[in-house]
Amino acid sequence: MLQFIAESNERYSIAETVQMAIEGGCRWIELHMPDSDDSEIRETASELIPLCRESGVFLTIENRPGLARELGLHGVVMTSLSTTALKFREDLGPEAIIGLRVATTPAVAAIQNADIDYVTLPPDMPVSAITQFMEELRPTGITTPVVATGDINLENAAAYMATGISGVATAAPAYAKDPVEYTSRLIEALEKSKC
Repeated sequence: MLQFIAESNERYSIAETVQMAIEGGCRWIELHMPDSDDSEIRETASELIPLCRESGVFLTIENRPGLARELGLHGVVMTSLSTTALKFREDLGPEAIIGLRVATTPAVAAIQNADIDYVTLPPDMPVSAITQFMEELRPTGITTPVVATGDINLENAAAYMATGISGVATAAPAYAKDPVEYTSRLIEALEKSKC
């Protein structure tokens, strides 16, 4: 499973990268605008929401649960916790997709009763550490999907998937020569590499 991290770059607008990711077969977009104010995010989201709706693509946002609710997005991924995970579910409702960043297996166990849909790992976590994380998680019986985040691309996708994760979140396609083709090839590589 590919979550495309939609962020600005020198070649394309966020809307252009999202359009190309969707054309390449991506079914999940994560809006990443950490340095933008709410009005900038609303403006960008107003372009993305119709694109995602007409294609049946999930659109989530990083660290802005209030905007996710206001804009009717599919959910939020929180990279740091300022409130309890249970509060996010109460605020966003039962249909929202909620992801939380964790770095340890005890952190996953701590949120088991919080109705969280998936956990995401820190972007600087190397494959060896992800392998260890997954090995520690398996005996616990916890089945929360785990998503690796960062510079995940065609060259290293198989190594990440071999750890046993459920998917990846990356902006790599937006920096490729042909983002549409790259997205398609990356999705294919992720599917082939599933454990």
